Amino acid sequence: MRDGLRCLGEALAVAGRAARQYGPPVVAASSIGAWSWCPLKAWHNTSLFNSGWIPLSLVESDDAVAEGLAVLWAAELAKKSMYRIIHGKILHGDAVEPGEAVEAARLAEELARSGAEGLRLLLRSGRLPGLGLIEPEAFEKQLERYSEAEDVVEYSRLEEWPLIARRGGGFYVIGVPDRVEYSSNGGGVRVVELKTTSRPQLFRRRNGRGYRAAVSQLAAYSWILVERWPLEEAVLVVEDTAGDRVMTERFDPEELAAMFEEKLLPIAERLAATTPPRPWSRSPCRSCEYGGSYPA
Repeated sequence: MRDGLRCLGEALAVAGRAARQYGPPVVAASSIGAWSWCPLKAWHNTSLFNSGWIPLSLVESDDAVAEGLAVLWAAELAKKSMYRIIHGKILHGDAVEPGEAVEAARLAEELARSGAEGLRLLLRSGRLPGLGLIEPEAFEKQLERYSEAEDVVEYSRLEEWPLIARRGGGFYVIGVPDRVEYSSNGGGVRVVELKTTSRPQLFRRRNGRGYRAAVSQLAAYSWILVERWPLEEAVLVVEDTAGDRVMTERFDPEELAAMFEEKLLPIAERLAATTPPRPWSRSPCRSCEYGGSYPA
């Protein structure tokens, strides 16, 4: 592959088109944020969110689709064994199982090496959880639970997968905020997004990709939630890798939602489209799971 970048492979484009053809499609708030880092990576992320809708018969019969899915899953599984990802999960309070990280690294290596046939074997053996990041039946059930919820704070607190979603034309914008809680005066709702950075100076200057990505993700949550709930505040909390607070920034959620509608909803439309975008000319490829070192 040119420059050692797996993201440029035609099989990934084939698999991505299939995922969007059969999926709703769904565009995750995290993928909209990832656009600030690299549009092509964000498109591949969106592919994997939709791959669960691809018919298994197509994966068995179409080598290009299976090869593309193998690379998508190899990259996704490789992330689970990256130190920065594990460290970030710990800081977020998420449970980290060392054995799962080791197994994910093994599967990533196996998929990167064996491609389409390796993917099929892993699916048949049950070692791969599924075709995509979302199971279609689970998505439909959770979408219904969200639409029927009468209190979004209780919904977020009690649900195992507290998905929020809003229709955006021919696709859904979806996400799972870090926290949805009552505001301090008790009259409305606050949405909180927590980010971890190894370069806090860039967040403080508010001109780096990480800051733009975080605000984009928070804007997506705001746009989803204001449709139904009395959202009073959107808060971005940034911590460094030691767990110390770097900054707290509060936004008017109505203004964030309006910004999303104007500037970011068109990006979501491009992520839902079947044609992949070009990467930025200066994307951070060396640290990307599709770069020269990963999947490995």
